Amino acid sequence: MGQTQIGLMFSLVLAPMIMFGCALLPVERPEGLSGAANPVLVNPLVYASEGLRGALAPQAPHMSMAVVLGALLFIDVVLLAAGLNRFHHKAVS
Repeated sequence: MGQTQIGLMFSLVLAPMIMFGCALLPVERPEGLSGAANPVLVNPLVYASEGLRGALAPQAPHMSMAVVLGALLFIDVVLLAAGLNRFHHKAVS
């Protein structure tokens, strides 16, 4: 991967994941924006940062650990299946 692809990957994938991943602030739903927070919940970094926040600072507001572990397990299974499927198609052809 060349230098330009790495920069493009950071600016298009990693920067938005970090900005919308609730790594700096906990997931809280403002009263007027209850539906606007839902697209953020697709980001796996949300669950990783909420789980870390819950483990290191349990007194701080955070998601339930059951929700965090369930979401991370689901994301892992989906990405593992997608990766194995892609590997199988590359290896067979």
